[in-house]
Amino acid sequence: MTQLIGDRLVVAGQTDVGCVRTLNEDCYLIDDRTGLLLVADGMGGHEAGEVASARVVELMRNSLASALNSPLPQQTLPTQASGSIEHDPDLPTLDDLPNPVTHMVRHAIVAANADVNRTNQDKGFENGTGMGTTLVGLWLPPFSDHPVVFHVGDSRLYRYRKQQLVQVTRDHSMYQQWLAMGKKGPRPAQNILLQAIGPAKNLTPDVHLLEMVSGDVILLCSDGLHGMVGQDVLSRTLDKADPNNLDRIAKELIELAKAGGGKDNVTLIVGMFIK
Repeated sequence: MTQLIGDRLVVAGQTDVGCVRTLNEDCYLIDDRTGLLLVADGMGGHEAGEVASARVVELMRNSLASALNSPLPQQTLPTQASGSIEHDPDLPTLDDLPNPVTHMVRHAIVAANADVNRTNQDKGFENGTGMGTTLVGLWLPPFSDHPVVFHVGDSRLYRYRKQQLVQVTRDHSMYQQWLAMGKKGPRPAQNILLQAIGPAKNLTPDVHLLEMVSGDVILLCSDGLHGMVGQDVLSRTLDKADPNNLDRIAKELIELAKAGGGKDNVTLIVGMFIK
């Protein structure tokens, strides 16, 4: 079923256990009240990856819903009564001040990590072990001109515009680091993550604003999709998207992942900006 986020974005989501796993540790959220889209890929197997993904999705929704009901932080700059401004180099400029929307998202992720990590500690897991989850999201609050894109781990967000597919997020993985370093040394496995929500006390989420225009198609997905389906196939499939067929596009992407082997749970949200 498609849903409308504000008056700008139409979306649909699906999840599937895949062809190999017996347990679906993925979780996704489409919340039209907060304008929030999330895909979380739980990890831990017997250590309750499905609990971590569901818990983080719940915590993120509650935190950002609460932020919507709170006044935005006031940012002030020094002024003079005479009307001119002499900037003190020790005081912040507008460019130095944090964007309140990205600050809200970053705070929510850090708080969710602390919650899951505390559960791991209570169960006796050492730092860096226990249940965890990746997370990719897009938040379109009514007071922001541009959506916020954020992620931890290797779940991804793509943007398809004018027949060009762009991977907006950059995987927090050993493989991605190896690519960035010029492929020096042995090639690591693609599924070794540098960070996820839950196992470690500290993490550094990527959070930024992203300009979207009418006609842009977005895809949020777990590695159960992008690990099974090449970007050329993703491009051809998203090229067929329109506001009326997103459910069908989501189903087609799931089936493509399963046809490619379906070695992991497959979860995605596909959407189109209509204004």
